[in-house]
Amino acid sequence: MTRWPEAIPLRSLSAKATCDALLQIFSRTGIPNVIASDRGTNFTSSLTEEFVKRIGSSPRFSCPGYPASNGLVERWNGVLKNMLHHIIREDPRNWDHQIPFLLFAYREVPNTTTGVSPFRLMYGREARGPLAILKSSWAGEVHLPANVTPSAVDYLQEMKIKMEKAAEKASLVAADKQKSYSEYFNKRSSVRAFNIGEQVVLLIPDSSNKLYARWTGPGEIVEHHPPHSYKVRLADGTVRHVHVNKIRKYHPRSLAVGVIFEEDHDFGEINPTPNTSDVYSRELCEKINLNHLSDEQRNNLCGLLLRHNELFTGKMKVAKVGAHRIRLKPDAERKKPFVYRIPEALKDKVDEQIDELLALDLIEESDAEIAYPIVCVNKKDGSIRLCVDYRALNAVTVSDDFPMEEAVDLIQSIGKANVITTLDLLKGYWAIPMDLECKALTSFKTHRQQYQFKVMSFGLKNASATFQRVINRALSQYRNFSRAYIDDIAVYSENWEEHMIHLETILCKLRELNFAVNLKKCSFARPHVKYLGHVIGSGRHQPDPDKTNTIENLPQPKTKKELRSVLGLCNYYREYIPSYSELVYPLTELTKKKVPDNIPWTKEHDLTFDRLKRALVEAPSLYTPRPDQPFIVHSDASQIGVAACLSQRAGEKCCPIAYASQKLTRCQQSWSTIEREAFAIVWCLKKFEVWVYGSEIEFYTDHNPLPFLTKGAPQSARLQRWAFALQRDNITIKHCPGAKMPHA
Repeated sequence: MTRWPEAIPLRSLSAKATCDALLQIFSRTGIPNVIASDRGTNFTSSLTEEFVKRIGSSPRFSCPGYPASNGLVERWNGVLKNMLHHIIREDPRNWDHQIPFLLFAYREVPNTTTGVSPFRLMYGREARGPLAILKSSWAGEVHLPANVTPSAVDYLQEMKIKMEKAAEKASLVAADKQKSYSEYFNKRSSVRAFNIGEQVVLLIPDSSNKLYARWTGPGEIVEHHPPHSYKVRLADGTVRHVHVNKIRKYHPRSLAVGVIFEEDHDFGEINPTPNTSDVYSRELCEKINLNHLSDEQRNNLCGLLLRHNELFTGKMKVAKVGAHRIRLKPDAERKKPFVYRIPEALKDKVDEQIDELLALDLIEESDAEIAYPIVCVNKKDGSIRLCVDYRALNAVTVSDDFPMEEAVDLIQSIGKANVITTLDLLKGYWAIPMDLECKALTSFKTHRQQYQFKVMSFGLKNASATFQRVINRALSQYRNFSRAYIDDIAVYSENWEEHMIHLETILCKLRELNFAVNLKKCSFARPHVKYLGHVIGSGRHQPDPDKTNTIENLPQPKTKKELRSVLGLCNYYREYIPSYSELVYPLTELTKKKVPDNIPWTKEHDLTFDRLKRALVEAPSLYTPRPDQPFIVHSDASQIGVAACLSQRAGEKCCPIAYASQKLTRCQQSWSTIEREAFAIVWCLKKFEVWVYGSEIEFYTDHNPLPFLTKGAPQSARLQRWAFALQRDNITIKHCPGAKMPHA
């Protein structure tokens, strides 16, 4: 409470010298109820224990290796060392004689936590110490004569009042300071708790150097010392008393034996080796669902597929396309990676996988200098598949920034069609041959031999860019009715007759290039198909119900990381939700830096989370834009954000194409109403520019003065700039009452 410091120089740290020093301090301050110290031998010896028992105090020891558990003393040690640093430079032999003067000066300075000097809290009055004398000499203060003294009763009464005031002030300031300290600390901290018997690792000093700490373990929790420390038994039988901040949960390195589980996402994307399956001609049409077609259409489609039956055999093929090259960084040094051991129980299954890859002619024996480890993927059905860990190779590979198609553009282009077929290429990466000079770079080791890939392996950096380049080149002549996102090809047409011609063309091209198609993942001649997480077709698109059902069942997030993950998933479908930014505003506020990692979830956030999930489940279907028709934009602005809806007319009905919204910054929130409403127009035109550029635009706003923005000369410089920016667009601004604007 008082922050009264003491420091006594000793020639040795023996138990006797320590007890003498403590007795010297207690003779001035009184004997305390509790003596808090570290676990030095001079404090834990039998002599010190007997001394503490005789004076009637209780010892309290800090947690070993965690000085923060006795933070006040440790902080004072740092301050004293800094003060002595300057003294030692001037008088290195007599530094111990200067300690009383340093203590005297420190005790009369107000403490930053209590706001009161330690001397005042200890004795109830301000000290006339070195700093006070120096101040008096500078200020020329005159003191009362020494013979003018108050009576003893008045002095004691006055001292009592002063001490009560000082204590009250110190408690108020200290409470505020400690609250701010704890809030700052708790922003990035979380409560850790471990159970008896749980496996953990410890951050303890190394046996060779006490200044170097390293993670040691695993150990077993054997006892809990409330509130924040545990006793841990290590592998050698020793028991360590450790603070919870130096303990972490032990996660066994399953990778040391080369096994991971299919649902383990920490390892990254898992790309196992392919399975072989055969689909015979007579079974082809039985394996696909064509109930949505008429008998004549079903017969036509089956005949078309049977003519290209070799695409659906399920056998891996090497396509007749360009090879994949791996370009290494010029100054990068390749290092031999750690090779995981394969458990004895899995070696036979690994051999089966290798034999399968050899039979498919996907790999060959290798004598490369550097080889990468394999990992066994334990799938949910109990089977084992192989994966190669190419992370070390990817780190030194030059990136290939080949442009990928925008998902929104693909959805808009494909979704306008009435008949759509989606084709999934069978393990498309294995269809791309490997450049002869780069085969050795893909080398990997098993328990029996070293191999290298003859085709492009999953897990390689730039594999997706290479495949997209190959498939774009293959379909370049047919972009009017076919698009591809990596190995997902969509063939789309306005009617059945055109679709049969288009599908025949694409299948012939795939057959010519020697690709194989995964029949199980294909959808043929449907008015609506699932594509990139959406259901698209017949001029409309909406979220995939399977995805929204998953979102609906999401649990309440507990941390900022979980909340950001949920918001990131929902953001993918934000174009379906009007005023999305305003809806999720209470949740996005929880992701700010000032909020602790364990988010303070309230009833308001619970209601917002439920409304967000309901809005996604009930999201309306949107229409694909028609470039030859004029566009309609409804915009609105609130104190929190701006929102807009892009639509087109179909008769007397407005068909929504996309919703957009954005949260306003703190500066933008202070703008006037007309400026926020005008900003909504400028912002949404930029947002929808990819669709509305060069088209006629009707703009509706519920703010009546805005229609005059492009007709007059606004007084605000900001409004003038926006008015000039709107002149390049063929735009007409109209007023519409807010009650009649359902879209924005």
